[in-house]
Amino acid sequence: MTKYFTERELQRNSLLKDGDYKSIKDMLCRINALIPQARVLAELDENKNIVYITAAELFEEVNALADGMIATGLEGKHIAIIADNSCRYVITDIAVASGTGVVTPVDKDAPDALTAKLLNTCDADAVFCSASLVEKIEKIKGEVPSLKTVITIDKKVEGCKFYDELLEEGRRKKNKGAWLAKPVDSNALSKILFTSGTTGPNKGVMLSDANLTANMINCLDMIRIEKGVVNTSMSVLPMHHATEINTHIMARIGCGRLTYINESMKKMMENIKIFKPHVITIVPMIANMFYRQIWAGAKRSGMDAKLKKGIRLAALAKKFGFDITHKLFDKVFEPFGGNLCQIVCGGSMLNPTVVKGMSDLGIYIVNGYGITECGPLVSMNAETYKEWKSVGYAAPGLEVRIDKPDSDGVGELCVRGKSVSLGYYKDPESTAKVFDKDGFFHTGDSARMDSSGRLFLSGRKKNVIVLSNGKNVCPEEVENAVENELDYVNDVVVYPASLGNQSVICAGIWIKDDEIRKDCNRVVEDLRRVNDQLPDYKRIEFVQFADHEYEKTSTRKIKRDKLPSECDLKKGMTV
Repeated sequence: MTKYFTERELQRNSLLKDGDYKSIKDMLCRINALIPQARVLAELDENKNIVYITAAELFEEVNALADGMIATGLEGKHIAIIADNSCRYVITDIAVASGTGVVTPVDKDAPDALTAKLLNTCDADAVFCSASLVEKIEKIKGEVPSLKTVITIDKKVEGCKFYDELLEEGRRKKNKGAWLAKPVDSNALSKILFTSGTTGPNKGVMLSDANLTANMINCLDMIRIEKGVVNTSMSVLPMHHATEINTHIMARIGCGRLTYINESMKKMMENIKIFKPHVITIVPMIANMFYRQIWAGAKRSGMDAKLKKGIRLAALAKKFGFDITHKLFDKVFEPFGGNLCQIVCGGSMLNPTVVKGMSDLGIYIVNGYGITECGPLVSMNAETYKEWKSVGYAAPGLEVRIDKPDSDGVGELCVRGKSVSLGYYKDPESTAKVFDKDGFFHTGDSARMDSSGRLFLSGRKKNVIVLSNGKNVCPEEVENAVENELDYVNDVVVYPASLGNQSVICAGIWIKDDEIRKDCNRVVEDLRRVNDQLPDYKRIEFVQFADHEYEKTSTRKIKRDKLPSECDLKKGMTV
């Protein structure tokens, strides 16, 4: 049987032989000294060739960029990044956050008004941006009084500073070494990350170097891999998202493993074939899409019966200790580069059908739970394919407790530890609301904990539907039931709404296929079949048909605060 080890166990006698990393700078110094030739980052150039960055090259470029920023007056400044995913994005984030100033990654696709608001909120003095976004920044610059400097990351633009110019400045003999000599203030503000705004306004979460370092160590305690195997990953999620740089990329760099940087969501399937990663970190919605694509392709080619037979054969082989999935399903793995064996998911509840289905095919889904205010990693379940309902055990560096549990043991999940943030930037009132007198952060997520310490999420407290009979309904559970039964539904979101004087559970549905969208009676009949699988109090009573895709965050989560409170009879039907 394959044996898996945590990254901490694997690095105990190498990168961590002198103990845990003391800071992000300490981590960079160690990988430069101990594994300088290890490839840690890679991306595609304009000709689709893979360009690699070693640990030594990463260390040198962070040094040069930080020294260049210090030499040009950006030391201690608040610096935003609004750019496409790239290795330079990662390097900029690290260079600023590890002692040069305060970094704030901002969603590049945010509307102009929101971008201006976020830049004002974080007191941005400078912005690193993609050349294609200069016009956007210039348009809103007048609305952000603190913003004085615009620096392009990828190419020179007239009127802006350029990333390469800062590198050149930092490499000048008179400026070299300033960043490296600068002592680390572990508790000083290093990064401001904005919450996603899924259920309300974006808030600026304050993270210190100590928070960021502790989060990285938590990851090394939770990530499990097979000893001695090649293990590459691909970065897909937008880099302003807490999970992507803080958890995925920094943990990978911290153990000397290679991460391929995918330039955009649109290029994901194209680039995954080139990079051929073993691991990919995504949100459940993308995992659902992968699973649908596999079965849709099998049906189109008339191979679905053969695929089902292969799954039974693979299951039999596993009972005898043999994993033949990658050989048996080579055509299935082809669109994913051929090596994909693990998907790390977080952000919302998993669909059990997808978890089991992907596991049957040899792609194991690891379920994690995190929240920006905690760095973000809180827990991870390395055995999701065996127990998909749990989000696993909390990281050893964290304390968790359930506040005010009900008769079923469900209450608010609270977290305390070194990775938990300093609070909300310039918002002491909101900070006071989420931290109790014992220093525990109240996540706003409902959960229970079993006798062994495993966590089970029940949904976002704000999302839970409280019925007139006192029963609580987790909308994600009902949404998963719809997704399992109705494979033609592209978006589904469950919420409480008014139908006349009656409060009902409503399902908002968007169907891309024109022919199916017109057949409302079919959808209603299918929803009744879904209802048959649910307890009476969780059943959908009304369905509203959306005219277009629901508004989502950059990580593809539906913005629940944008949902209607009344049922539009013209756009819906009683189920």
